[in-house]
Amino acid sequence: MSEKKRIEIHLSSLPVPKSNRYIRKKGGVVFKPPRVKNWEARAIWEIRQQYDGAPLEGPLSVEIILVLPNRRKRDIDNMLKSLWDVLERAKVIKNDNQIYEVKSVKVIEKSVQKTIVYISGMDLRN
Repeated sequence: MSEKKRIEIHLSSLPVPKSNRYIRKKGGVVFKPPRVKNWEARAIWEIRQQYDGAPLEGPLSVEIILVLPNRRKRDIDNMLKSLWDVLERAKVIKNDNQIYEVKSVKVIEKSVQKTIVYISGMDLRN
């Protein structure tokens, strides 16, 4: 990916945190609660409406703006894990191990929630 090219993706909601959201049944089978499944399906659909190119290759820099509706405590790390998974499943990136740099910002905007993602390539040659 060219270092100058920057992809911008808008999601209509916040990522549903992955941690502690899975239900384990007997035999080690893991089930995703409907809230997680629904968010993932919606996010993948929204991403595919905005990006239809090939999966990005090489080292990536990602900036995420999380627009929060209130000051309730939220764990950004677990939200980012969910976001990485949908970026992979929507075929924007090949693997989240390509992400070398992350900047995440929380913005409070009363009664509004959304996620804005900027992805650009990085040149690691030094």
